[in-house]
Amino acid sequence: MKFERKCWVGMNRGLQVFIGLDAGTSGVRCICVSEGGSIVAECSADLKVSQENRKEDAVHEQSPDAWWVSACEVLQSVSVTLAASGISPDSIGAIAVDGTSGTLVCLDDTGRPLRPAIMYNDGRSSLQADELNSVGVETCDSLGYRFAASFALPKALWIYSEEPGIFKRTRFFAHQADYLTGRLTGCFDTTDYNNALKTGYDVLEEKWPDWIARWAGIPERLPNVVAPGEEIGRVTGEASRETGLPSGLKVVAGTTDGMAGFLASGAGRRGDCNTTLGTTLVFKAVSTELVKDENGAMYSHKLPNGAWLPGAASNTGAAWISALFKNSDPAQLDRAAATKLPSDSIAYPLVGRGERFPFLDAAAAGFLCPDVAGVDAYAAYLQGTAFVERLAYEELSSCTGQEISNVYCTGGGTRSTEWTQIRSNVCNVPYFRPAVPEAAFGTAVLAAAGSSFGSIDSAAQEMVQLDETFAPDLQLVERYNEKYARFVHMLNERGYI
Repeated sequence: MKFERKCWVGMNRGLQVFIGLDAGTSGVRCICVSEGGSIVAECSADLKVSQENRKEDAVHEQSPDAWWVSACEVLQSVSVTLAASGISPDSIGAIAVDGTSGTLVCLDDTGRPLRPAIMYNDGRSSLQADELNSVGVETCDSLGYRFAASFALPKALWIYSEEPGIFKRTRFFAHQADYLTGRLTGCFDTTDYNNALKTGYDVLEEKWPDWIARWAGIPERLPNVVAPGEEIGRVTGEASRETGLPSGLKVVAGTTDGMAGFLASGAGRRGDCNTTLGTTLVFKAVSTELVKDENGAMYSHKLPNGAWLPGAASNTGAAWISALFKNSDPAQLDRAAATKLPSDSIAYPLVGRGERFPFLDAAAAGFLCPDVAGVDAYAAYLQGTAFVERLAYEELSSCTGQEISNVYCTGGGTRSTEWTQIRSNVCNVPYFRPAVPEAAFGTAVLAAAGSSFGSIDSAAQEMVQLDETFAPDLQLVERYNEKYARFVHMLNERGYI
């Protein structure tokens, strides 16, 4: 477990702090933030789980109990740090949780998982997604997206048809953030409308569509839906003993990991964009209106302030680092790779099989051409990830009609100065890195909005601070353009685009 203690000198005891808990694909991270945006305590822990991944069967599952074990570990560490710093439990205003979008958990009436969670990148429910696109065509048309196997509702229908015994015993279909929030509060029947989007929730009408009743038993297993930041419950005595959090602490509705990254980014004006680079890539743009994608690959989240955030998520991202360079030092490789860029080797850095954006192809596979090794391969993959990002923004810009002018970047991969500069050079736009480019920070902003500030805009304005700006190196832009053209050509050759 990585543990970092922050000292908050001269704390005004009248101030409050807020906790954001981020549950990802490989770990859980917790950040406690002051009203002014300073980190008071933070901790992260890898998931202690032997997840099932069968690439040939498109199976990706994890144990929800493992999420809770890691969540308790980081919350206990943060609680100890707060106590050691003299910060009273009464100073903690609220906690919020974010999790992976599209991940589905089947819970019984006590909140106990009945089977491993079906992760967002599990591809077994493609037939169910096709059926939903046929039955729910009116909702798809009004919201401008199409169901995919990465969505939660197709997974629920897969349980309905393939595991009827599990379905019969299921009381709640929950998302990753909902499960952890439920463990904190004892309330497993509520979600936020950003997580609910991929379970079929109509974010325009703010209700579950009537056609879901076509599948008997599905509607009554779906959660109540509230706005992100709205209070869901309070930390129970049992959860307090397990986490170290004060009993009775306010727990507000969270959001998806991608939305949490956006809240941490500093983006906010029309035309601003946010990329969260973690295990995967998540893209958001700020729009004043709902954006519809005729190809159905994008979808629009919304904020309580009325802003729409059209975007999508790729299966590519930083997963290739742990998969291909597991025992290496990424920071050292970043520095070495910077001397070998732009790279003549063209990489599409997909780990596993299947892509969802910037193109949809269930059979897509990564490539490295020509094949190289060591630092040369690492450099090509850094470049290739930036190529995916550029293609994604070209698709996003085409759909929204908005030119991409600024990118506010978050996620663990953003901590690499070399990589962020490469991305700015490839996309030929300025990149802005916040002081804390972490989804958990964005979730802490959400906790503050639901506790003290009254709005997400006010909380973000006070708490998010920009750290560094990366301007594209014009001497390298043209060289990257030539490599990018080859990348697009190779995707075309394989029929991906």
